[in-house]
Amino acid sequence: MKRPAKVLLCLLLCLVWTLSACASQSPAPTAPPSSTGTPAESVKSVETDLADMTWDEVLAEANGDTVTFCAWGSGGADAMVQQFWAYFKQKALTDYNVTIEYVEDTAENEQRFVADYEGGQDATIDMFWGASGSIQPMGAKGVLWGEGGPQWVMALPGAAYLDWTAVDVLFNGTMPTDGYQAQFMKVTPAMVYAADKYDAALAWDAEESGVMGLPHNLTELSLWVKKYPGKFTYLDLLGKGGFHGKQFVTSALYELTDDGQGGWRAVYDEGDDQAARSAKIQQQAEEWNAWAASDAATEESFIEKAGYVWAYYNELEPDLFQGDSGAYYGADAYDMISHVNAGDIAVSFTTCISIYPKTQSDPSYLPEGRLYLMETSVGYPDFVVIAKNSKHKAAAMVLANLLLTPEVNAEVTRVTGNAYNLDLTKLSAGERQIFEDMMAGFPEGTTAGTDQLATSAHNVSSGSIAGWLGTAWDSQVVKK
Repeated sequence: MKRPAKVLLCLLLCLVWTLSACASQSPAPTAPPSSTGTPAESVKSVETDLADMTWDEVLAEANGDTVTFCAWGSGGADAMVQQFWAYFKQKALTDYNVTIEYVEDTAENEQRFVADYEGGQDATIDMFWGASGSIQPMGAKGVLWGEGGPQWVMALPGAAYLDWTAVDVLFNGTMPTDGYQAQFMKVTPAMVYAADKYDAALAWDAEESGVMGLPHNLTELSLWVKKYPGKFTYLDLLGKGGFHGKQFVTSALYELTDDGQGGWRAVYDEGDDQAARSAKIQQQAEEWNAWAASDAATEESFIEKAGYVWAYYNELEPDLFQGDSGAYYGADAYDMISHVNAGDIAVSFTTCISIYPKTQSDPSYLPEGRLYLMETSVGYPDFVVIAKNSKHKAAAMVLANLLLTPEVNAEVTRVTGNAYNLDLTKLSAGERQIFEDMMAGFPEGTTAGTDQLATSAHNVSSGSIAGWLGTAWDSQVVKK
């Protein structure tokens, strides 16, 4: 028994010596585990690695994050738009665990979006929704993420639903979108009238004009107001509803041209079919936008170049609905609707493709409201952009993509009446059905059909021209 005890003692002494020797050496450095269980140096971020990331990796980075989103209507400016943003907030949280904190689109917040970057601090507004009038100045300040690369929009799965040959996808006004502005929604002008008040006596004389019913282009409108003076007006470009009024005047900029005698004429020919008219209006719009991006473009040169527009509206003015001191221009859309309800005017102007949500949510709206698109409606797209100094870029990308999903894009129209922006030819049969069911849910006469949108709704933003329209119209029409 003595020999085994000695052997055991020797083994124990060897073990103690080995452990002691190991303890005297410094341990080899190891990378701390990341939250996903992978080495920290392999964790990717859209800030630096977007080109090498899968969409699942973007989703993983966004998971649990919070985005401050500057979105018009989120603060209650429009009840239906606010309803959509509430739905969108819940869907982002449920589907992607991304929290949205909304701030209303105000001049102060637009300035804040730029000031944070220029002040060298992290963005307090991560994401912004707007059109060329607000986004173009931001781009000029260099505060938008992706300008010059990376093209984060192209990493969105929903980008496949957009028509990348369309001018309004490639350009926001005169500014190339270049993969850093994600299109969201379209503003599509339409005409509204009251079915219970639009007297058959206000229809066209078929023998006299060859057209029955309401005017469907600006040439017909000019004849219609002469036949029925006082039954039409439009919105004050410098008033609360100025952007509606600007869209109406922009329509003339693209649909009309100089007649060579100080007046106006349609840019298309009388015998053109709707496809030919659409092509000529689109070409005119693109030529104007190209000019607006040139060194020749100033407000003074615009006023002169657009002389035919002022000629058209000066010709309309005496036959518009009259106020105490001459032609009456509506303050906002609800002001105009009140005059339609009262029977003062026969038709009004809106920027929705369906008025049904409005008639259901607001008793002051037209109870018997009906809508139609002019053959030459000129609208514009809206976009979302991300702040260059945002610390929540992946989550903002997830929100931009969610806005491009068929379910959410159709919900925009169902809830607000505003136009969706997806190219339905790029959707599967099941995805198209979402839009068809949504449009079929509106009562007849309260919405524009998808065929009308394809042929009558021209979407080209006006860039810097939009900023000149109000004062130019005021000096050349109102004060003439």
